[in-house]
Amino acid sequence: MKEDETMVSAIVSNIRQETPSTKSFDLTPITGKVHFLPGQWVDVLVQINGRTEIGGYSITSNPSQKGSISLAVKDLNNDFMTRYIHDSMVDGDMVSFNVGGTCTYSEEKNDALLLAGGIGITPLMSIFKNIGEDTDHKALLFHSASCSNEFLFEEEIKTLCLQHPNRLFYRQTLSRNSEQLRNQTFGRITKSKLQKLPVLCFDAVFLCGPDKFISDIYECLIEIGFDKNHIYYEKWW
Repeated sequence: MKEDETMVSAIVSNIRQETPSTKSFDLTPITGKVHFLPGQWVDVLVQINGRTEIGGYSITSNPSQKGSISLAVKDLNNDFMTRYIHDSMVDGDMVSFNVGGTCTYSEEKNDALLLAGGIGITPLMSIFKNIGEDTDHKALLFHSASCSNEFLFEEEIKTLCLQHPNRLFYRQTLSRNSEQLRNQTFGRITKSKLQKLPVLCFDAVFLCGPDKFISDIYECLIEIGFDKNHIYYEKWW
């Protein structure tokens, strides 16, 4: 973090178990309003055993959501922040955070294709909501998950698509073919899967997921003929 970045004190609330591995929660600033763009993330700071611990997490809420921001955190490892969020955090806890990130959506980017690998759906969820609720543009969200109970925000996404049937679209694929499910696409997001979508009809593509997911999909998009100057991503892993 830069020393001049503004830290915001906030209260934790509305902790919920979204999937077997992922919890989401809201942060409500004690004073003022937080300004952020769809696709941005926050560094969250908390005092644990007398030490300041920090973790970076993408914002999943729409900037037009009033009063709070929403985050979702997967139980991936044993770092202090992950263990605090999944094992100890309760409603009413106090934390601090600041907003960062440059891989953002704005209305002049028009229609967007959103490609998510696993927990990489989190910043794309903010973009998807923003396009659906606050613009007249279109968005297609294509999510790859390891198993069917890890399709984060599935019901909320489907509801948004029903509310905006001509502008919001949702696709899924299971990266592991270990479940017998009808009408389910299996395998990772590949060039052949992308070629079945109207990729070149979109004005921008946003990628989020593991490093290899991003590099592989980026190459697929270039091979299909999508303009590299309109492919947006940040690497976390």
